[in-house]
Amino acid sequence: MQITITDNSFALNGAEMSFPLDIQQLKALLGEARHVSKKYNHIYTWDKLGLLAYSKNGKMAEGLHIDYITNDMDFSPEMVFTGVFTINGLDYRAYFDKHKQSARKVTKRDEGGTLTVGNFDVYVDVEDGIMKSFGIGPYDPPAPKVYSDKYKQPPVAAEKIDFTDFNFKLAVIQELMYNKKLLKPAFDLYEFVENYAGREIDIEEEGYGFIPEVTAYFEALEIDKKYAPEITEISQDGGDDIYGQLLRFWDGEDETFNIVHFEDIRHFPNLKRMNLFHADNLAEIAEQLAKKGITVESI
Repeated sequence: MQITITDNSFALNGAEMSFPLDIQQLKALLGEARHVSKKYNHIYTWDKLGLLAYSKNGKMAEGLHIDYITNDMDFSPEMVFTGVFTINGLDYRAYFDKHKQSARKVTKRDEGGTLTVGNFDVYVDVEDGIMKSFGIGPYDPPAPKVYSDKYKQPPVAAEKIDFTDFNFKLAVIQELMYNKKLLKPAFDLYEFVENYAGREIDIEEEGYGFIPEVTAYFEALEIDKKYAPEITEISQDGGDDIYGQLLRFWDGEDETFNIVHFEDIRHFPNLKRMNLFHADNLAEIAEQLAKKGITVESI
């Protein structure tokens, strides 16, 4: 059995093929196949060759699958592929080793990935350094990505609130954006990342620290002074939406978001109560704010 892929051609045993693959043509080349019908597709298995073909309509196959280890699925080949498989003149192993850094991955921890070879996509399944299978199909160029301008920040036309303490500002944003739903749009980290054109942001990798672009968004976010009377209390909680947006995997066990400076209370004439994260000097803070008519508690 010989499989050959170049930038412009795909051949089985010397016969050039094109996707989608005609099931009858495959049978003529490879012999009869075992057929397993699933809910969403048909699977044709050549047990002795270690090959499978996947077809939505049972007539044309969208992809060919090569197994290098045995599996216990009802459609898995009885034997693994032992034929010759070359990509642009190289043994498939050598080709993957040479180009694996350019493979498109589901996650950064994915050991394999998808290589585009000319008009074809070759998916490589690797686990613990062992190649388990290859999938071959047509390369379908992705549509140009359209970015939303939902998070483009228009400047506040009227007077804005100038904050001294960033964490105080975040607590106010929690109240106005997520609790009272007055400040719009409500920021969603995953939506923001999806629509951020400057670079690819990996939340799973970067979410244990502050993502610079997200922090910059909230630093630059202007709040109209007309909302100041709406702030009658501030209640910090580790589960607040705002903290999950800025520090996705924060455990709430440190003082990252503690308010240090309280000069910003001057902007909020109706603020009467603050429920704050624990601090060693909480009693001192409570005493100072009590003079301003604000009751302080700690979570």
